[in-house]
Amino acid sequence: MNALDWLEPLRSSVPELGTTAWRRLERFDAALGELYPTAPAPGDGVAWSAWLREARRVLAARGHRVPGGPAGILWQVLAQFLAGARDLDLRDCIGPGHGAMVLAHARAATAEAWDQRLKAGELIGIAATERHGGSRIREITTRAVRADDGFWRLSGEKCWVSRLVEAAAFVVFVRGPNEHISAVVVDADDPNLEREVVEPAGLGGWTWGVLRLHEVCVDPGLALLGQPGGGLGIFHQHFARFRPLVAATALGTAAGVHSLVTGTLAERRRAGRLPRIRDNASIIIGRTHAEITAALLEALAAARLAAAGHPDAGMFARLEKAAGVDTAVRAVHDLAPLVGAVGFQRGHRIAKARTDLAGLLYADGIHDSLYRAGGISLLAGASGPGRPSALAAAA
Repeated sequence: MNALDWLEPLRSSVPELGTTAWRRLERFDAALGELYPTAPAPGDGVAWSAWLREARRVLAARGHRVPGGPAGILWQVLAQFLAGARDLDLRDCIGPGHGAMVLAHARAATAEAWDQRLKAGELIGIAATERHGGSRIREITTRAVRADDGFWRLSGEKCWVSRLVEAAAFVVFVRGPNEHISAVVVDADDPNLEREVVEPAGLGGWTWGVLRLHEVCVDPGLALLGQPGGGLGIFHQHFARFRPLVAATALGTAAGVHSLVTGTLAERRRAGRLPRIRDNASIIIGRTHAEITAALLEALAAARLAAAGHPDAGMFARLEKAAGVDTAVRAVHDLAPLVGAVGFQRGHRIAKARTDLAGLLYADGIHDSLYRAGGISLLAGASGPGRPSALAAAA
């Protein structure tokens, strides 16, 4: 069962995507099928990262892009599922990624310039998390001070930044001169940026670590996204769209493991090496298929809310990212023992999937924080329409 086989029964659930969009998905999947066998062993971090960047550039050069319009995000959810089915590190192989914030909120000239660079395969990273944690963006300490020449000087430290070396720029969230949170674009080549690469236990396709800003000079007329003090809105709007994509990629990885396990068991049975497939294996295979499919439909629903600008889009995205990744982690954990010790070898696809998925329990929001925020929003809503609630403010 290949990744497209998982999606075919869901066509009627995505009426926004017509025949042309599905053919684009088929071509994208075929391109991934050609590229992935050329990848080096993931254990070689430098070569693996270089291959991922080249794969992104090749796909862009061949015209594989996210369609425009409201249906684009739904197409990308399914495309991310197809990419994840090969490897979770392919989560950045298509689409603007965090660069979507620049395209949506930068000044026209800045957005246009980055649109061309992103379409050519370049990447933009995000620098929001600090030592106190990633979800408490209101508490960031990285500051922007307005100098006499009108430029801003940015100073501070950002932690657990992905794409630390590969990104061509970073969207940095700072406490601006007005004390409110703003978002600015910082060129990755700025000499006043300092990087400290940290080796992760999983998700090793992109470098990860600490980004320090030492009075980095930016022109707010060019680098500022949105209005001064508009950073929180930009952050929440972006992650309402981004988190369903993360969940879909993780679910694709679980689907890839599911297909590998079922194919392995079926082949062993045909070859006579496996007298019979035990009932507990059949139960796990059936249950995990249902859970992965249900979670993918939830990711589509969350993406649909984000595309519509629904007021609950952020809450659904937080809960779906946490629940979708949890579903993927649990599915791979349950499926892996069915093929025996072979799946626990270093470098084996199943072993890598388990380690990578574990990393997503922390990336883009620790799950307890995401569930908690969703719970607070739900409790606030339960307080009744028209009744202000302290819980609503906390969410």
